Amino acid sequence: MNNPQATGAVQNVHRSFGLDVCRTIACLLVVFGHMLGHSAPHPVLAGFAFLATFGVDLFFCLSGFLIGRILLKEAAHWRGQKIAGLTEFWYRRWMRTLPLYIFFFFVSLRFDWAGATTFAEQFHYLVFAQNFAWNMTDFYRLSWSLAVEEWFYYTFPLVMLLMIGLGAGVKSAAAIVILVFIVVPFLARIGLPIQSVRYDDARYVVLYRLDAIGFGVLIAYLYTWHRPIFECLAKFWYVPFTFAVGLIVLTRQGMPWTAGSKLEQSLFFTWSAIFFAALIPAFFSLSASHLDIVNRFVKYTSLISYSIYLGHIFAFILVINVLNRYGLHERIYDNPWLVYPIFIVCVYALAHLTYTFVEKPFLRLRDVNSLSLVKFFKSLQRFGAGK
Repeated sequence: MNNPQATGAVQNVHRSFGLDVCRTIACLLVVFGHMLGHSAPHPVLAGFAFLATFGVDLFFCLSGFLIGRILLKEAAHWRGQKIAGLTEFWYRRWMRTLPLYIFFFFVSLRFDWAGATTFAEQFHYLVFAQNFAWNMTDFYRLSWSLAVEEWFYYTFPLVMLLMIGLGAGVKSAAAIVILVFIVVPFLARIGLPIQSVRYDDARYVVLYRLDAIGFGVLIAYLYTWHRPIFECLAKFWYVPFTFAVGLIVLTRQGMPWTAGSKLEQSLFFTWSAIFFAALIPAFFSLSASHLDIVNRFVKYTSLISYSIYLGHIFAFILVINVLNRYGLHERIYDNPWLVYPIFIVCVYALAHLTYTFVEKPFLRLRDVNSLSLVKFFKSLQRFGAGK
């Protein structure tokens, strides 16, 4: 979901068309999944709304791979630049994700689908405390996945820096932290149930979902230090793809909601993360299509995917309110062949606006200030060395 902006040790990380395809698929799975909850689609079509869940899983794995590659490269300099390296990483991530998140937070206070609320009641959303180890409310529901990612941005490099500070090499530190981020959420899902142990509740909890990003980082680890295994996964992509399809079929049949034990439910999370993460090398190896219109669509959708993700529910709300205001609800909303194209156009239009006027200015500001931040910490380091 996030577009990696590489600097410093990672300036050679180029944008991959295949990963743009992955991001586009994940984004559209979420949008179409949520869209099927509106109007009156055919029951068979409506039954595929659950695919939004797997769109988010794919997002998590992709994010883990992208950010993992950046972290594993930058961590090589952390032994000598502990504070500078960590602060630079956090600054770039937060400037990438927080402005749009905060923008839609304030929009949600007035226009959320769950109804208007107050800043005082929802302040905890600004520190991502809405769903760390407990159920969240219906307010700003989409923010649950952003909370998972932000806690990953904060904790993963911090724990990795701790391992490096204790004397571990970058490769060893990465292996240890990846293992922690894979094992702890699994154990938490089994031993620390929230109010309900239903899969549909647990999947919104930060502590229960960090392993999906952890498996993405594992793929980045393989890409960095075990390239033959990474290439093997790309070559035999049909194996994890077959298992991923199997999981989708099982979910269509009611699993794991009907699973009788926490272990079965937790394993479902784990296998989903493993199979989708294992598809990342195949996406990474994809080349651009021969059709320029397809390439343009993929690149553009990928570019504004963060705005699409956070804004698509508000685009739906806007369309519904306009239809109600002009008495067109029954005529248009109840016909999916009419309202769905309108939804999509509005989703892209809103995403274009928020990307242009919210995301892009902060990305420019980040890139300017990032250089100043690096110079500042280098000056501090030289000053400390001089003393």
